[in-house]
Amino acid sequence: MDRKSRVKLVAPSEPGSSPEGSPPLSMGPRPHRYEELEGAEGRAVFFRPHRHAAADLAPLRGTLTVTVDGARRDCAVLDVSQNGAAVAWPVGVPARPGRLVPALLRFDAHLAFEGRVRVGSVRESPEGTVVGLSFENFLLDVDEILSLRTLHAWTEGAGSSRVQDRPWGVADGERFQARVAELRMLLEDGRRQLDALERELPWHALHGSPGPVLAALERSLRAGFVPEFVRLTEAVDAEIRGLPGGHRNEQARQWAIRHVQEFLMESPGLRRAWEKPFGYPGDYEVMNATYERFYEGSTLFARSVGLGFSETLCSRAVRYRKDLVKRQLKALLARRAGSTAPVRVLSIGAGPAQELHELFQELEEMPAPLEVVLFEQDKNALAHAFRRLTPSVEARFDGRVRLLFLHDSIKRLLRDGSLFDPFGKFDLIYSAGLLDYLQHRTGVALTRHLAANSAPGGQLLVANMVDHASRTLLQIHLDWALIYRTREELLDIARAAAPGAQVRILEEESGVNPFFEIVRG
Repeated sequence: MDRKSRVKLVAPSEPGSSPEGSPPLSMGPRPHRYEELEGAEGRAVFFRPHRHAAADLAPLRGTLTVTVDGARRDCAVLDVSQNGAAVAWPVGVPARPGRLVPALLRFDAHLAFEGRVRVGSVRESPEGTVVGLSFENFLLDVDEILSLRTLHAWTEGAGSSRVQDRPWGVADGERFQARVAELRMLLEDGRRQLDALERELPWHALHGSPGPVLAALERSLRAGFVPEFVRLTEAVDAEIRGLPGGHRNEQARQWAIRHVQEFLMESPGLRRAWEKPFGYPGDYEVMNATYERFYEGSTLFARSVGLGFSETLCSRAVRYRKDLVKRQLKALLARRAGSTAPVRVLSIGAGPAQELHELFQELEEMPAPLEVVLFEQDKNALAHAFRRLTPSVEARFDGRVRLLFLHDSIKRLLRDGSLFDPFGKFDLIYSAGLLDYLQHRTGVALTRHLAANSAPGGQLLVANMVDHASRTLLQIHLDWALIYRTREELLDIARAAAPGAQVRILEEESGVNPFFEIVRG
């Protein structure tokens, strides 16, 4: 037992406390005896009801209506107590101390007093005449007024019963709300059922090395949960597009997050994408989760969410665009087979370099010498790529592959057209994710710089996502906003950056992440 656990709290002993050896009583502060009280005594003690200023009663607004010489006039209440009120007296109406006048006191729609009031003090202020009035034979229930104030404030705030006043309400969005509710029910049922299954299975079958139990569960999820997850997320996306502002509708965003977010965040890959520990979306660990580590998590349900997200259009597009780049690399090496001159490649925003990792695993031999420059702003991503690629290259293609890991800023990449001059010209340059974040003018400038670094006949491949049905998941649930472009807009960037060059669109299998290809003569 540590020292802390041996410490006991003991109340000080008082006369009449429990006998020695008995557990001390748990008591609050001891009340004072009357003879110990300090303050005025006897006839020196006077009670004055507490006065509540108008600001203390907000948002209730007090109005005292007086009838003077047959005319009814409304006076704003400045403060109020049990036995009277101070009001802003109307201009031109005489206020004679001691006079009794009929009056009604209201706080908004609530009638708090009806009877007569006696005019007391009269004083002038910069804002006008202030008159003190006392109720005749009446004590105001101030606690009731304060309770009405509290209720009124609640009604105007989070307790409003009107949907349009709620930050999570969606005006005219019943179909959108219904689709989100269906998605939540799928996730709720999935978590309950998988949690029950997890309690029945041995720990090592779920958390040890991948084995037949997890493989069988994955097949089951792909047959049932996953396609339904994809269907409902795409249904939600279809409905949000019909709302004012579409994906930027804040009420729809609040509704979706409140109902679904807690379930999605159980997937470690999705949680990392949402939290962005490196300060930007799509860091190398998120990309790893998209490429191959999507079926991970501390629970079966967490694994199911990651698996479901891996089959959405945006995730499949990321894997397919990687495959497209890998095919282009293989084709280039095949064309140069037997050459002694190295094939020179530049990867922009290299991340985990998954396409190179797979390429080096799949090739039996390197057809031609290969030199690759991996440009990346994130040094953590470069360190990760170095750890993955270097051992494979040294073990299988020693002397045939040269890798250079270049750490520099995106700002310099965009502004400095001579950044890659020391490395010579490249046979293939590719950028698979950067253009999604750049405005048109900046995208043209970057493409122009990259095209200028292409060797004669060399390829420049630049990808950009087009709009897709999993956009709600990205933009709302992962706070991952992209600049979506049409294929014609991609061609406009390519033609503006490299006038006279051969330009075309290359498609990956999902149809969501096309590349434009520039080949200069």
